[in-house]
Amino acid sequence: MQGRCKHHPGLQATIQINNTKYCQRCESGQQTAASTLTNDIVPQACFVWYRGSNTWQAIHGTGCAHWVAHQKGIKKGASIHQCLEGYTLKVPDLIKGLSVVDVSDVAAGDIWANAALSHCGMVSKITPVENDADKIEIEHSSSRQQKVAKNDFATYFGGGGQFYR
Repeated sequence: MQGRCKHHPGLQATIQINNTKYCQRCESGQQTAASTLTNDIVPQACFVWYRGSNTWQAIHGTGCAHWVAHQKGIKKGASIHQCLEGYTLKVPDLIKGLSVVDVSDVAAGDIWANAALSHCGMVSKITPVENDADKIEIEHSSSRQQKVAKNDFATYFGGGGQFYR
């Protein structure tokens, strides 16, 4: 690979991520930091930050907006609120500029966020229920369940929050 590392300009770049080049030292630091993440953070390799002095660290917080952003290809917000690949990390950034969708008009692929904008997911399935509200399944990065999980909107999330498209 041609070019020099962003953080160590004296070293040859070995990888390029999001149009930025990194050396073997950075690549190893990224992998080490990502290896400390829990299973609910998906993808893990890019959920890291350079902290200076040859130190890479896992990003603090949960990965719900990160997972949705990767699924939907959303790269919004300040760079300090993005993963190594440039995907959004914060729920308010993720939904900024999107329209609120009424629960009766929800479709697979819509984004769901709780009222506090501290958790989000994506509608993965709508199941029609005769003489009742449709059953809505939300897929999300769940720190409580330690995985990317699918849960029922009405029961698991109490039917709260809003949908966005």
